[in-house]
Amino acid sequence: MEDHNLIDQLIDTYHSLNTHVRTAADARLQRQPATGSSVEAIVRSMRDNELHFSQSLKERVSGVPVQPAVSGEEAPVIGTEADEDSTAVMIAQFGSAREVTLALLRGLPNAAWDQAGEGGASIRAAVSELVASDQRQLAAISAQLDGGTPPESGRRELQ
Repeated sequence: MEDHNLIDQLIDTYHSLNTHVRTAADARLQRQPATGSSVEAIVRSMRDNELHFSQSLKERVSGVPVQPAVSGEEAPVIGTEADEDSTAVMIAQFGSAREVTLALLRGLPNAAWDQAGEGGASIRAAVSELVASDQRQLAAISAQLDGGTPPESGRRELQ
């Protein structure tokens, strides 16, 4: 099923971050390239985006509004973020938020994946965009670390 493929791709992203990025030296992750963002900044953005996505999905599935601290312009808070967080810590925080997303998605009935929500987008469309965003971010990370593009599956190490 297409939803299982999307779930697998979401898992692949976290696996790629864990196996490839977490093991890199902090100096490499913090290095500011001539163009674009540092790996650390990309991971921070991925973490923040995942926290927003997870909270929005939770609200949509449960019908319970997100906490005010999460729904505004400010970055979401899971209670452990700090400006000085290392990339490894941010990857762990990303993983915690991604697991919430995965648990919610795994519990959805098939029909719920295609129901239009506010703004007209289905959960399937939103998850597909999240997967596409993950792939763009992993490609940018790979370009920073290796000068290349990530493999088709995040279950293999980025070369």
